[in-house]
Amino acid sequence: MFTKKKKIIETIESLTYEEKEILYSALNMHGHLCGGMPLGFVAGKAAMNALGVSREENMDKFVIIYSGERHAAGCFADGVQFATGCTFGKGLMKKEAKGKFSFILVDKNKNKAVKVTIKPEVMLNAFKSKFIELRKKGVKPSNVPQDLAEQMFKKPFGLNPDDFLKIEGPFDFETAKGKSCFNLVVCEKCGDVCAENYARIENGKKVCPECFSF
Repeated sequence: MFTKKKKIIETIESLTYEEKEILYSALNMHGHLCGGMPLGFVAGKAAMNALGVSREENMDKFVIIYSGERHAAGCFADGVQFATGCTFGKGLMKKEAKGKFSFILVDKNKNKAVKVTIKPEVMLNAFKSKFIELRKKGVKPSNVPQDLAEQMFKKPFGLNPDDFLKIEGPFDFETAKGKSCFNLVVCEKCGDVCAENYARIENGKKVCPECFSF
């Protein structure tokens, strides 16, 4: 299956070698072919271009994504995450559950941001597809016929971003400045290691949030 995924991505001519490698990682993580994840990937690329930034390697940008739970925008969020490098693990993606195919990309160094939204007519048309029809019937995405799933996956890369994306900004966006914590403490109740900035003092002892009783 990994070889098939690689071959599919290699046929996308609009991507650079590096972008193909990132998309390959995204697809392996996401787990299945669909239209939502690559739509988020392309939207993430467009957001970076509009903001004049490159993919995040450190902690200098973050995304506020307006997706939510239990609907197709979850796939979209994975694409945005991988394209921008603003991952949940690094604390660079915040989800605001609004059920939308929309997000804000913020440059913390310049206090600037752009907002990207998939145009309504594009989403309405996409949800009339055979792929979505099968998903509504309960067919799992990995069980959708391969040719249909591959078609949905590759489609966003052949579109002109101006035709399906609404991009607002750059506009001012103030961000709170702070440093990451690299110190650890051992909870004096349970013995677990805890980041120092999460530890609490209880009766003169350093404890983790789970053991803190106040």
